[in-house]
Amino acid sequence: MTALLSLGLVFPVVQHALPSPRRGALTMSFNSSLSHRKELSNLTEEDGGQGGVVVTEFVAIVVITIFVCLGNLVIVVTLYRKSYLLTLSNKFVFSLTLSNFLLSVLVLPFVATSSVRREWIFGVVWCNFSALLYLLISSASMLTLGVIAVDRYYAVLYPMVYPMKITGNRAVVALAYIWLHSLIGCLPPLFGWSSVEFDEFKWMCVAAWHREPGYTAFWQIWCALFPFLVMLVCYGFIFRVARVKARKVHCGTVVLVEEDAHRNGRKNSSTSTSSSGSRKNAFQGVVYSANQCKALITILVVIGAFLVTWGPYMVVITSEALWGKNYVSPTLETWATWLSFTSAICHPLIYGLWNKTVRKELLGMCFGDRYYREPFVQRQRTSRLFSISNRITDLGLSPHLTALMAGGQPLGNSSSTGDTGFSCSQDSGAQSALGFRNGCHAARRLHV
Repeated sequence: MTALLSLGLVFPVVQHALPSPRRGALTMSFNSSLSHRKELSNLTEEDGGQGGVVVTEFVAIVVITIFVCLGNLVIVVTLYRKSYLLTLSNKFVFSLTLSNFLLSVLVLPFVATSSVRREWIFGVVWCNFSALLYLLISSASMLTLGVIAVDRYYAVLYPMVYPMKITGNRAVVALAYIWLHSLIGCLPPLFGWSSVEFDEFKWMCVAAWHREPGYTAFWQIWCALFPFLVMLVCYGFIFRVARVKARKVHCGTVVLVEEDAHRNGRKNSSTSTSSSGSRKNAFQGVVYSANQCKALITILVVIGAFLVTWGPYMVVITSEALWGKNYVSPTLETWATWLSFTSAICHPLIYGLWNKTVRKELLGMCFGDRYYREPFVQRQRTSRLFSISNRITDLGLSPHLTALMAGGQPLGNSSSTGDTGFSCSQDSGAQSALGFRNGCHAARRLHV
C-alpha cells in the first residue's frame, strides 16, 4: 500500500515534470494509434465481406461453366456417335450445342478468373477476341433457335412437302447464314463502331454498350429481336395447327366409339349406351385437351426460356445505352450476365435431354447395353418418328400420320433425312397410323 501511494504521488510529479509539447505529442500519437487500429479493423471487415462475395461469385460462375460444358458435351457426343439421330432437324441442335460447348471452353474460364481478380490479365488481343467470341456464339445461338422454329413451322404446316423444302443443302446454307449473320452483327466494335472494354461487373470483355447507343440498338434488333419475332410467329401458327389437329383426332376417335357402341347395342342396348357415353367422354377429354396442353406447355417453355435468360441482359444494355453505364446497379448487371450464361444450360435440356430416345442412348453409352429395351432396328425406326428438335414442339402427330389424316400416302423413306416426327408415344408408328387411318375412314363414312 505504501508503494502504491508513493507511485501515485510520484506519477503526477513526473507528469508535471514533462514539458507540455511533449505531453501533447504523446497524446496525439496515442490517439492516432487508436484511429489507425480502427481503420485497420474496418478495412479487415470490409475485405472479409468483399472476399465472401468474390468467393460466392467465383463458385457460381464455375458451377455454370461445368453445367454448360457437360450438358452440351453429352448432346454433341450422343448425336455424333449415334448417326441415325443426326437428322436434318437435329443438325441445327448439333450446331447449337456445339457452339455452347465452345462458349464453356473459350470464354467462361476467363470470366471465372476475372471474377476473382476484378481485372483482365490476359492481354488486349485476347480481350478483343473473347468479346467477339461471346457476341458471336450468343448471336448464333439465338438465330439457331429461330431457324429451328422455322423448321418446325414447315414440318407442321406443310408436312407433305417438308422433305422437298428442307433438304441437306438448304440445311447447310441455313447454318452458314446463321454464322455469317452473327458475324456481321459482332464485328463493328472491332472496326470503330463502339469499342471493346473490360466490365468489372460482367467479369469479361464486352462491347461498350454505353458508348454507342446506335450499335446497341443494331445488335439487339439484328441478333436478338429478329429471331425472337420469328419464334413467336412460327410457334403461334404451330399452336393453331395443334388445336385443329386435336379437333380432327377427337372427331375420329368419337366416331370409332359410336360405331363400337352401335355394334354392342344389338346385344345389350342399355349397357352399351352407358358404356359408350363414358368412353366417349374419356376419349374426348384425353385427346382433345392433352394435345393442346402439350403444345402450349412446350411452346411456353421455348419462349419462356428465351425471355428469362436473355430478357434481363437486354434490359441492362439498353439502360446503359440510354442513361449511362452507372445507371444500372452492379448487382443487377451481374445477375443479368449470369442469366445470359444459363441460356447455354437450357438449350441441351430443352432440345436434347428432354427426348426419351436420347436419354436412353446416353444411358446406354454410359452404363452399357442393359439400358436398351428394344432391338436396334426398332430403335432406329422409333427415332425417325421422335427426333430431338421436334420434342419441344411435340404436338402429338408426326408428318406420316398427318399425311394419312389428309387422305394421302405415308411419306417414303426419303423423308427420314428430314425427320419431323412429333412424339405421340413410344409405341410402334405403324400401329398408331393404322388407328388414325381407321378413324379417318370411319369419319368419311359417317359424313357420307
